[in-house]
Order: sequence, then structure tokens, then C-alpha cells
Amino acid sequence: MDTRSRAGASQRTIMQGRVAGWGAVAILLLLYSMAYLDRQIITLMVDPLRRELGATDFQISLLTGFAFVGAYCLFGFPAGWAADRFPRRRAIFGGIVTWSLGAAGGGLAGNYGQLVGCRAIVGAGEAFLQPAAYSILSDLFPRDRVASAVTTFSTGAIIGGALSYALGGQIIALAGSFEGWGIPLVGKVSAWQWALIISGVPGIFMAWLVFLIREPHRECGQALRATEGGSSKLSRYLWSNKLHYLTHFAGFGLFGLMVTALTAWEPTFLMRKFGWSVQRTGFTLGLLTLIFSVGGLLVAGRVVDGLYRKGRHDAHLRFYAGATMIGGLCGLGVALAPDIYIVLLCLALVKSVAPFVPIAAAALQLTAPNQFRGRISALFLLTYNIISWGLGPVIVAAISDFLSGGGGLGMGLAVTFAICTPLALILFLLGLGPMRDAVARQDGSAP
Repeated sequence: MDTRSRAGASQRTIMQGRVAGWGAVAILLLLYSMAYLDRQIITLMVDPLRRELGATDFQISLLTGFAFVGAYCLFGFPAGWAADRFPRRRAIFGGIVTWSLGAAGGGLAGNYGQLVGCRAIVGAGEAFLQPAAYSILSDLFPRDRVASAVTTFSTGAIIGGALSYALGGQIIALAGSFEGWGIPLVGKVSAWQWALIISGVPGIFMAWLVFLIREPHRECGQALRATEGGSSKLSRYLWSNKLHYLTHFAGFGLFGLMVTALTAWEPTFLMRKFGWSVQRTGFTLGLLTLIFSVGGLLVAGRVVDGLYRKGRHDAHLRFYAGATMIGGLCGLGVALAPDIYIVLLCLALVKSVAPFVPIAAAALQLTAPNQFRGRISALFLLTYNIISWGLGPVIVAAISDFLSGGGGLGMGLAVTFAICTPLALILFLLGLGPMRDAVARQDGSAP
């Protein structure tokens, strides 16, 4: 084969790799959007759930937070282990079917305890998507393109979140027309139950799309290339890089706590404080999320990749040190501003920096050896979910119910942002050096 033929073959191989990579991103993005629709649509139905189930804000916070997060965390490490050891497409498929059945099953729940159980099934299923998806994408893209690929995939969470508000409001309105209709062996079904059924069932069929993705060959990094990824070796690796992972996990966990607290309560906050309808609230939050969170995330991925190519190997933490200051100040504005237009402006700015998980996950793909990526990603997701979804909604509700005499969601949000912002900023700044060292070890440029 002459030089021109070899060059043409090489170019075709590169193009095929790009098509396969971005095709995988598109499919995973779609599936991730379904996950967030199933996860967050329940936040639009807080007051109907309180009336029908006789629950308090604190109990609803356990439903939207701890029930989901507890199962997510319980299954998180097994999901990461499965992503490291088995075909990743199968792990994703099983997770999607599980969470879709749990979401639709919530519509058949007859009491608070049954609904808690169904939300736990949703959390267990969703635990399998991200570790496997991150692992696939890190093998399909070069290192200086991983953040862009992961952030693009993760816009699925934002799109799903926007759908949970915009489309969710319409689903709830549609479900209202079915109010009181019966299902065999179940009996009459309320509007909120129909909404969960309508949002959950499509995922069972869409799960098959994952098999359109090519399972990539697992590429090993420079460090620990010749070793197996046993638990003892993972423990030694984590201990040798403890400062990097401590600052990374804790910093993003605290940032996530204040973002999640706002996400869980912003629909109810707007409806209670400004008297908005569920449809108006859902449409407005959906539009803000779709425009500012998607735009902010795509910009963040490209900025971070650009900084990384210029030698800023701490770019991921450096970027979120600045984002923490913006998000913290604007979060206080949402909680305390008396004017709806100021609140919406602050919400837009918070949403532009809120999607932090893709950048945090991309950093881990650069610092972790391949044989540990799934489990380290799972450990991060476990830690972040315990801190953010496990505590964020509960802290705000506890302040509202127990310290503000009920209804003080603004005070709960303000206290949360005031405490978490400086702590997260300090952790990100402390983590800059350790991240540079961890990247250098994986690149083979450090001992």
C-alpha cells in the first residue's frame, strides 16, 4: 500500500471513530434524558402528594431525596464493578429497564410506603447508567476531548430535567383528564399516579437503543498498566492519591448539595411565594434549564478541554472554583430577592453553572487508571448523591418545617447556600495541586 493509500485509510479510520463516538454520545444523551424525566417529575407534584398521602414537606423530601439516593448509593459500587468487569451496554440496558419499571410502578402505589419503595427501584436502576457511560466514552475519545464528550452526553440530564418541568407540567395536566379512571386489579388511579405511569413506560422500550452503540476496546493507561484491578489494588491506589480524591469528592459534593437543594424545591418555592400555577412554573423552569444549563454545560466542557490542552491539568477544579462563587451569590439572590424578575435572573445564572457532574466525572477519567474508572466513578457518584440528594432537600425542608414555623423555603435555601459556598470554594482551591499530580502520574510524566 502506497503512502497516499495509507493516509486515506487512516483518515477513514479517524472519521469512523468520530462517527462511532458521537453516535454513542447521542444515544446515551437520549437515555440519560429519560432518566432525569423519571427522577424529577415528582418535584412538580409535591402539594398533590401531600394532600393525598397526608405527608409533610419533610416526608416529601425523603421521598424525592433519600428514597432515591439510598438505593442509588447502595447499588452504586456494584454498578461500577459491573462497568469494569462486564460489557457495559448490558449493564446500561438492565439499569434502564429497572428504573423504568420502578417509575411506572410508582403510579400504582397506594400509600406513602409503596411509593418510597418504587422510588428506591428508580434509584437502583439509574445507578448503572453513568459509570458505564463514562467508561465507554473515555475509551471512544482522546484524553483532550473527554470533557467535551462527557459534558455533551450529560446535557441529557439537563434536557431530562427541563422535560420534567415543561413536559412534566403537560403530562400532569393530561393525567388530570384521566382522574379517577380505573386499572384492573388496582382500582381508581389519581392524576399524579397517571403522570408517573405515562413518564415511566417509554423507557422500557427505549432501553434497546443502547445496543446500537459499539462496545469499545478497553484502553489501559500508563499507570498500573500490567496489573489487575482488584479491590486491594484499588484501595492502595486511592490511598496514594487521597488528597486529590478527598478534595474532589467533598468539593463537588458540597457544590452539589446547594444546587440539589434548589432543584428539589424551586417549583414549590415559586408556586408558594409568587402564586404561580404548576403549568406556568413547569414551563418557565423548563425553559430556563434548557437554555442556560445546556448552554453553560457545553461552554464549560470546551473551556475545560481548551485549558487542559494548554497545560492547565487542574482545569476542572479551577473552573468550578469560579463557578462556586457565581452559583453561591446567585443562589442567595433566588432565596432572598422579593422581585420575581430578579429571582428568575439569579435562577438563570445558577443554572448556567449548576451541571457540574460531567466536569467532575471527566476529571476522574483523566486521573484514574482504566481498570478502576467504573468503581471510582461509582464512588464519586455515591458520595455526591449522599451529600447532595441525600442532604440537600432534607436540610431545606428541616429548616422550613422546624425552624421557620413551616413554609420558610426561602430561609432554608439561603442558609444552605451561605454555608456551602465558602466550604466548596476552599476545597476546590486546595485540590488544584493534587489533581495536577494525579494527571501527571497517569500521563507518565511523574514518578
